Amino acid sequence: MASMRVLVTGFGPFPGVPVNPTDAAVQALRRRAPEDLPGLDLITAILPVDLALIPGLVGDFIAQHEPELVVCTGVASGSRVIRVERVAVNLVDARVPDANGFQPIDIPVVAGAPDGLLATLPVKAIHAAITALGLPAEVSLSAGTYGCNAAMFAALHGAAPGVRAGFLHIPDADVLDADAVASALAATVRACLEHDEDLAVHGGAIA
Repeated sequence: MASMRVLVTGFGPFPGVPVNPTDAAVQALRRRAPEDLPGLDLITAILPVDLALIPGLVGDFIAQHEPELVVCTGVASGSRVIRVERVAVNLVDARVPDANGFQPIDIPVVAGAPDGLLATLPVKAIHAAITALGLPAEVSLSAGTYGCNAAMFAALHGAAPGVRAGFLHIPDADVLDADAVASALAATVRACLEHDEDLAVHGGAIA
């Protein structure tokens, strides 16, 4: 029987982030996969921070590899925790230019798609799995309006029925190193395998 295919993505550099920590974290996960995620077919990709290309690249990876689980990652500079994202919006509004100097204002990630999509990963179970490792994490209600949100929205929009997808924002490398993030990513995948339904625990926020 074919093993379960899991797609995990990170990002390359962009203005203000000359070395994207998701690159090293995804590579660390790949090295550790035979031990941490035995029996799974792990596919990894590092996306360019190109706001014009991200949606199509994510869609192409999903179409090419037909994963059953998609976990995208990006850096949240200044954060002290891993943020398990719950919501992606169909909006790109770039506070800084992307790696190619493109800085769009208020354009859709995918024209004609819904205004927003919810993660189909068990976000609360993932949060519990990461914090059980002693790593800081929170469930987040905004993935922003830059490349990370674009990747999350594209993954959710492009995933076939039954394919679960979502996004984790990770802190800078001086907060959590690549091995720690790789452990969190492995715990994320395992939580998805263990939980068909999310945990019934409070995780909302009061504005």
